Amino acid sequence: MRVGSVRLWRWRRNPLRLRAHAAEGWIILALIAAWLVAAALGGAVAWDAVLEGSAQQRTERHLTTATLVEDAVPMFRGSAHARATARWTASDGTTRTARLQVESHVERGARVPVWTDEDGEVTSAPLGPAAARFDAVVAALAVAAGLGLAALTVHRLVRRTYERSHGARWAREWARVAPEWDRRSA
Repeated sequence: MRVGSVRLWRWRRNPLRLRAHAAEGWIILALIAAWLVAAALGGAVAWDAVLEGSAQQRTERHLTTATLVEDAVPMFRGSAHARATARWTASDGTTRTARLQVESHVERGARVPVWTDEDGEVTSAPLGPAAARFDAVVAALAVAAGLGLAALTVHRLVRRTYERSHGARWAREWARVAPEWDRRSA
């Protein structure tokens, strides 16, 4: 027997095949087609959303130079990173102050780069192009996987419903035939 014929058994003519088997086969085929279309569209939407968010970050965040108003204090002994209070001028002209993470060897008066948002508050650096593409790929794959999981869940629910109705039908038939078989075997 060929493997292909085993996979396509739901559509072959067979006296043991029920109409529900063919229906399940068509449902599986429809779910696969729907998943392929939805995964492609959902992945494209996720891709665009992440890249658009990255582009928005690049326009809203600004690299500013801040001046330390105190010496850097290491976070713990031997640490290369430290925290220090720094001051900078925001885009609206106001002076801002915040504690920043800096290298441990910088002293008061040193100038350090700091990323700020439109309000002049400290924020993280915007995603670079490579990081944005990586995040977009991960988001697209996550959407595709989630939709695949949803399709599998729908298939399992349909199959469970079919198996319950088939089991109930089989039990009714057996209840009808069992007394006659018991009389013959006795």
